[in-house]
Amino acid sequence: MTHKQTLEKLQGEFNLVYTTASSFKEDTFFKELETGKWSAAQNAEHLFLVVKPLVGLFNKPEVMLEKWSKCTHTSKTYKEIVKAYLNVVQGVKAPAGFVAEKVEGSKDDVINNLKSINKKFIERAAAFTEEEVDTYQIPHPLLGLLNIREFTSFTLYHTRHHHETIKRLLALQD
Repeated sequence: MTHKQTLEKLQGEFNLVYTTASSFKEDTFFKELETGKWSAAQNAEHLFLVVKPLVGLFNKPEVMLEKWSKCTHTSKTYKEIVKAYLNVVQGVKAPAGFVAEKVEGSKDDVINNLKSINKKFIERAAAFTEEEVDTYQIPHPLLGLLNIREFTSFTLYHTRHHHETIKRLLALQD
């Protein structure tokens, strides 16, 4: 899959998240509907928190090179990234800084914040050429160094995963 194709699929998934999240009643959006699980608002906020640092780094490729040098491995496919992630994620909680403890604002505020950061993510990721997405790399807390192509593939999977959770919560709201 080309980088452009991945970003198109990712934008589509982002749009699905917005649509599903918008379908919640205001109070239910913030309510924990499954014991010990995040609310829809917390899932949306988590998606915001994990993309935000990438947006900053994607705007500073020189920082990526300085801190983590050039990627020397062959890019993994979407399926390989998902498999690697599923092999290490069992029983692991989101790292500090990526957990949405208390979500502020209204449902619309949360969704609009997510839309805004995702728009920047897509714009900045789209600025990289096919060659550059295989060159620049940054660390993932569980998977180690991933290049931009791999990180956008991971973000696609991660967004799909949380969208499925949000859909399940929507079905529980009544």
